[in-house]
Amino acid sequence: MTEKFKDIDPEQLKKEVKEELIKREILMGLEEDEIDLFELFRVLVKHWKLVIVMPFVVAVLVALYSLTLPNHFKASSTIFVHSNSKLSALSSLPFAGMIPGIGGGGSGAEYLMAYLKSRTMSARIIKRFGIATNPAIVGDSPDEEIKYDEILKIVDKIVSVDKDKDGLITISAETLSPEVSAEIATAYVEYLSSFARGPQKEKRVFIEQQLEKVSKELEQAEEAFKAFQDKHKMFALEKQASVVIEKLARLEAEKVGAGVSLQMQESLLKSSGSVPELVKIEGQKVSEEAKIAALEKEIGSTEKEIAQLPQLALEFARLQRNLKVKEKVFGVLTEQHETAKIAEAEEGSQFEVIDVARAPELKSKPRRSIMVILAGLSAGVLGVFAAFLIEFIRRRKEQEA
Repeated sequence: MTEKFKDIDPEQLKKEVKEELIKREILMGLEEDEIDLFELFRVLVKHWKLVIVMPFVVAVLVALYSLTLPNHFKASSTIFVHSNSKLSALSSLPFAGMIPGIGGGGSGAEYLMAYLKSRTMSARIIKRFGIATNPAIVGDSPDEEIKYDEILKIVDKIVSVDKDKDGLITISAETLSPEVSAEIATAYVEYLSSFARGPQKEKRVFIEQQLEKVSKELEQAEEAFKAFQDKHKMFALEKQASVVIEKLARLEAEKVGAGVSLQMQESLLKSSGSVPELVKIEGQKVSEEAKIAALEKEIGSTEKEIAQLPQLALEFARLQRNLKVKEKVFGVLTEQHETAKIAEAEEGSQFEVIDVARAPELKSKPRRSIMVILAGLSAGVLGVFAAFLIEFIRRRKEQEA
């Protein structure tokens, strides 16, 4: 017997016992898992009303509630904003500084976005569509005492303006009426077009008025000079006097051109919304003012030279100077007029309408099916949690008892 126990290796025995214990623990764990899974299923079956009936009832209630919600319709207009590279070709033109965006300045897309989101635009929409009392926007029971700030919030709520990295701006309007949604989105594009063409159109009209005025003055100067020549049979001055007259005419023309340019800069200061552009325009304005002051000083000096001519020659010189000034001013304004027309065309083509808003046929919200599904799932999760919580509390009480 003793010899038999001697043949047993203690280390080997320990190893075998250890392996056996591990196997038993694994089997016991599997049995416990099976028991736990069965217990979980039993709890769910026991509280089947919470797990099945409650989610179903909640889903039905949400479905009924969703049917009471009014349908909303979203209409969108899409525009494409051109990059400033289109304007670079104009930088070599005379008076190119009149065209916004040449030689620096803010992004055209950001400028247009700022106007679309401005209170000025919102005010025009509020006035045009009667936002405060429009049943397609505020429903059938409008608030008669609604404040203006609250109306602005309504506009912000029903209208969205978004821009992507490619320069596409999407203007969306969402109301209770598909027609009203389309009309609002279209109105934004119309007002934006009017805004884009406004400043340069005013400049062009101003220059046209100046051009018409100078044209008449030029005709009068030509007639007066011709009448003087016919009367006194005097057709030319000495060479030195002619040089002085030519110089004075050039200075006067430059002064008029600088004056017109200065008025353009002052107009741009009022209409520009870009800080870099404002800084640039302010610099140009100061430069034009300094240029005008220098020209006035030089003109005064040149006029003293003309005043030394004999009386008849002086009269001839003044008439000739007036004629040459009008001719040069007419030439300067003609150049500015052409530049203004190009600027107006470029300003109006800052963007193109890609998609025109149309009345949508399908509603944008409420999404009733999604509402019902989410409500049912949420109620189901809550029901499962409630079932296990109730069971946990029940067992805790049993253990304490």
